[in-house]
Parts: sequence; structure tokens; C-alpha cells
Amino acid sequence: MNAIEINGASKRYPNFTLGPIDLAIGEGEFFGIFGPPSSGKTSLLKLILGLVELDRGRVALGGTDSARLAVSQRGISMVFQNLALFPNMSGRENIIYPLTERKASKSEIDARLDAVAEVLHISHILHKNPAQMSGGERQRIALGRALAVKGRAILLDEPVSALDARLREEMRIELKRLQRMDKQTFVYVSNDEEEVMAVSDRVAIMDHGQIIQVGPPDEIYNRPNSISVAKLVGSPPMNLFPGHLSDDGERFESPSFTMSLDFPRTAHAGAAATLGVRPEDIHQTSDTGAACPGIAVSSTEPLGSHTIVNATIGGRLVKIRTSGRVIGASELGTHVSFDQRRLHLFNADGERI
Repeated sequence: MNAIEINGASKRYPNFTLGPIDLAIGEGEFFGIFGPPSSGKTSLLKLILGLVELDRGRVALGGTDSARLAVSQRGISMVFQNLALFPNMSGRENIIYPLTERKASKSEIDARLDAVAEVLHISHILHKNPAQMSGGERQRIALGRALAVKGRAILLDEPVSALDARLREEMRIELKRLQRMDKQTFVYVSNDEEEVMAVSDRVAIMDHGQIIQVGPPDEIYNRPNSISVAKLVGSPPMNLFPGHLSDDGERFESPSFTMSLDFPRTAHAGAAATLGVRPEDIHQTSDTGAACPGIAVSSTEPLGSHTIVNATIGGRLVKIRTSGRVIGASELGTHVSFDQRRLHLFNADGERI
């Protein structure tokens, strides 16, 4: 049985429409939702929680239509983007509040408080009120309040955004461990692609109020179903070259280069197409053949383990990711080749071929 099932759900706002959304999240799944700001991620969480009333469609929780359940009966915890802590309560009181409301025993409250305090490293701030805490400390208290309750699911809206980079990485590991240990369903929303892809069993990509692809992180990265997904997923994002397929479907032809295809696309022969190449799939070469376009390097971004090279191919800006450090443009060579095994083709409508 699915923990959360959404069928044809939609909600119209004055300047934005969410949906229709069709989505199934399994019991015990760590499910991620990624998309640009204002794509509808938080609104989707509010639909699941019951804070927003549907215009159309249905949300089922554990097989039960959520329309029959009050918010308090849904068994769902949420970490809100604005945290929503009680300002007159200490960190400890904020965390145990939902447990005391449910009349949990003192031993259960103490056990859950100790567990989340250890995971989140917040024992030293439990006596403080939110006004006395930093942004990162308030975020951890809000996260602790959600984790303290063992319910049907936990919705996490940008749960670690206020933490520093090292603590964010540590918290991702701890969240995954805690989710696996408690076998709870997590729905994790973030604008940070790396966060979502690192922890999720499956990911939904959202854009303009729509879910445009759902799948395991590897599948979404390696087989984006559209140009929209290709542009959103990847850092730097995929390089895109407009052109067309040859009349026999055996080559991709652009104004700057011609690329033979290992698997001819005869069904799309002669049609307009876009070739996509990830930055890490472009390699330096001394070959000056037609399939190896010349490049003009404009700058480099050394990032320690790798370097991002900004260059142009036929006047079109491209990003190239190389291992290690590139000191100067001469190290890259004057031409590049594309990894034939990892090319992506999209039709004129932006859909994957």
C-alpha cells in the first residue's frame, strides 16, 4: 500500500495553478521533490498535509481518502520553511509539544527527545527560546519536533537550508539513517539538487506547478525525459545544441559540427532535434575531424577535485567539467569530442528521442 497517493489533484491560485498532480509515494520511502523556486513544491506539501483545500482530485493517506480526515488525524508531521516554532516555548517544549498533545507517556517523551537531540546535536540549546537561537539552531529544533513523532509520514520543506555546508552534509546522512531505522515515509523538498539526489530513493522534478518526471536519481540524471529536466538537473546543467537529424537518421547536424549516431533514429530522420551533452562527457582531443568541434576557452573555475571550463563551440557557450585543476586554456586542447555512449537527443517539442 502507498503511504500517500495523489490522483488528479489541482489547486488554482490567482497567478499560479498547481497540477493536475498524479503521484504515489510508497510506505517507508524517502521521496524527494526538486524544482526551481515557485514551482509548486511547498504548495504540494500543503495539499498532502491538508492546509490547502483541493479544487479537484483526491489525496489518499494509507488508502483512506484524506477528505475524511482532519489535519490532526492525518498522522503527518511537517517542517515548514518558516519553521513555525512557538516563541514562548523552549526548544525542549517545542519538540515535545506534539507528543504531549497526544498524551504520550513521560518515558516515551523522554526517549524520543533524547533520540532526536543526539541526532541533531541540540542538547545544549534545549533550554533556549527561539529568539535566543541562531537560524540554524531554530531549524534543528523544528526538525526535531517533526522527527519526535512517529506518524504516517514526515514532510520536510527545505529542512537544512539554514545550516552551514558541513552540517548540511552531516544532517543528510543522519536523516537517511534515521529514516531507515524508523522505516518512516519522508517527503523531502529542496531547491538544492545535490541534497535531494543524495538522499532520495526516488525524485519528482517539478516546474510551473507540474511534475515533469519521477524516477530514481540515476535515471533522472542519465535519462532526462525532456529538455526541461535536462536544464534543471545537473550542475552545471546539460549543454544543448540545436540542429537536425540527417535524412537517413544516422547523423546529428548542427551549424558547428556533425555527429554520427551509434543508433540511427530513422523514425525522426530529417527532423529538427537538439543534442544534449553533460559537461563531464566532453573531452579534450587533438583530433580535428568534423565530429570534433573546435573550442575557444574564455575562463576556468578551479573547484579542487574538478575544474569547470567555460568555452564556446561555434559561438555557443558550453560548460566542460574536467578532473583536477586546469591551469590554462592550452591544457584543454583546441578541439573536443563527445562521449558517444552518453549523448541525449530531444525532438522539436523538447521530448526525449
